[in-house]
Amino acid sequence: MLKQRFVTAVLGVFVVIGAMFAGQLPWRLLIGISTLAAVAEFSAMLGFGLKSLLAWWGFAVVFWVEMDEGWHSPLFFQVAVGVTLLLPVLLRNRVTLMQSGAVLVGALYIGYGGVGLIALRNLPNGRAWLLLFLVSIWFTDTFAYFIGRKVQGPKLWPSISPKKTISGSLGGMAGGALGALIVGLAFLGPGASFGYVVLGLTISVLGQVGDLVESAYKRSAGVKDSGHLLPGHGGMLDRVDSLLFAAPFTFYIVAAGLSGWLR
Repeated sequence: MLKQRFVTAVLGVFVVIGAMFAGQLPWRLLIGISTLAAVAEFSAMLGFGLKSLLAWWGFAVVFWVEMDEGWHSPLFFQVAVGVTLLLPVLLRNRVTLMQSGAVLVGALYIGYGGVGLIALRNLPNGRAWLLLFLVSIWFTDTFAYFIGRKVQGPKLWPSISPKKTISGSLGGMAGGALGALIVGLAFLGPGASFGYVVLGLTISVLGQVGDLVESAYKRSAGVKDSGHLLPGHGGMLDRVDSLLFAAPFTFYIVAAGLSGWLR
């Protein structure tokens, strides 16, 4: 299993890095495909397969958000809320407002996560900032896994994610800070070393929160993995949950920091 996880992870890194450096269109296509797969898995956890109108509503929300790069679109929110309220009526109460609302919230979380990843690449030196973000998340996962297994100790939040430990979380934070510092010094210059460390710590914490959020969803749905798309890793959402949660916040932090503490 560990070998399978390693092979899938290495192939995934090559695909992500390749698309990131290949250009804006390949990167947007990769984000679009990944987020559509993620919302399909999210809908399936709620009990709605690909033939369900609610699943296709989730696809439409993600597509609209990412095409519009919709950080602020009053029309979008009016339509999104209106359709969500109408779906139980159109489907004659075969679905509830809670179900249609859950699909909307999940699609917004996934769609805006995708927008955050696209927006990071659009910043000045965007590929370097995006690489810093990705490496910080990857180092967080790697350090948390190995340090948590080695040190063990008290559980972080056993009712949500029984295997995660406090030692693993702290190790992940150290890894996130180290990854951000390495990439920052290598690709962005030495002028903001402390800023890279703080940013890496922030990304690590946000990524771990995103992972816990998805773990809570899976636990409420009674499933171990969001899907089976990626051998050894479960579903797409299992792999990108940290990225999707942390990316929009990271974009705003970096965008604000470029005029001040990250220069």
